Amino acid sequence: MPSIFENTFSVIEWLAITGFAQCVLIIVHIVFRVRDWKQASLALAYFFVLGLAFALQFSMRLHDYDQGIQLALWFMRVLGPLLCYLLVLQIAKGAGLPEGRQFLFLTLAPLSLLAGVVIDKTAGICTAGDTLCPSLFLWLQWLGAIAGGLAMLALWGHKNLFSTLRSARSGMERYWLVMVLIVANAGAVGIMFLRSMNSLDQPTADTLLVVLGLSFVYLASTMLFRVFPSPVQLSDKPTRFTRQTMTAEEKEIAAKVKKLMEVDKLYHEQAFSRADLARELQVSENTLSRVINVAFGKSVPRLLNEFRVGDAKRMLMSPEIPIQVVASEVGFNSLASFNRAFRDVTSLTPTQYRQANMTEDDPQKQNRTSGAAKD
Repeated sequence: MPSIFENTFSVIEWLAITGFAQCVLIIVHIVFRVRDWKQASLALAYFFVLGLAFALQFSMRLHDYDQGIQLALWFMRVLGPLLCYLLVLQIAKGAGLPEGRQFLFLTLAPLSLLAGVVIDKTAGICTAGDTLCPSLFLWLQWLGAIAGGLAMLALWGHKNLFSTLRSARSGMERYWLVMVLIVANAGAVGIMFLRSMNSLDQPTADTLLVVLGLSFVYLASTMLFRVFPSPVQLSDKPTRFTRQTMTAEEKEIAAKVKKLMEVDKLYHEQAFSRADLARELQVSENTLSRVINVAFGKSVPRLLNEFRVGDAKRMLMSPEIPIQVVASEVGFNSLASFNRAFRDVTSLTPTQYRQANMTEDDPQKQNRTSGAAKD
């Protein structure tokens, strides 16, 4: 039986080991900062899949199991761009998970595998006993490239979210992390497509994918360690510290935050962010995040959105004010971001909330009520 440690390592194997170690480092970095596992789940899943891909690439030296390892490696590489789609949306929003329907993209990986099996059974591509012949593997590469390409194209539908992120004064770190994610995964999809067309042989494709993955991991780790809190908001819950553990200076900062929110309502400024609030208070973003986490029990984006939604709920009581105007007045850049934040806070859309909370003396509600009585 071949040993995974026998002989010397090739360059691609050394690169795969390095990439795996970098992924472990990022996962440890996230784990030691996470306080809400749900919020961190996508980032952890993405780097787990990427790390597993590096490990499987290194394991290809076990020639007796190369077909099974190659199939598992293909699956991880298909899953990467699909998780990238979800992770990019989360990073761009700054907090919260994508909508449930967007997670359906993850089904493209097993569906691609199932389509490959159907093609093999229908066309008889592989001979009996051959799990993964070269011709079938090319088909799988093509199916995987299509699945990843669909995920990358779906991000184009959210381009307004990215332009908003770039224009935000505190959004550049997240914007560039998003761009690195997209470019790396689009490149991986392109390499898979070229392999499916036989324009690249397998060793060359593997080398390019490992180098691309390693480059991405290096850039991502640099950004994650430079920006704290993480661009993926990991927690909306208070830490183990209590208000009693805050210093007098931190309590004063918390009081100023309360005044700026309740009296000055600075959050009505569109794209107002953590960086803007920290600048207003003349404190670092790290200090601000800790104070708000301890004093208010939530992250800065969550605090801003809750105040915005609170004002929006009052405005929605007036049916003559269009919802688009409500969104703009309380500080949201777009109707889509307003709808997401409102539903996240209240579990209702703005329209549903308005319909459920119109006063009895509202003419529109009275008309609907009288109309229903006539029916």
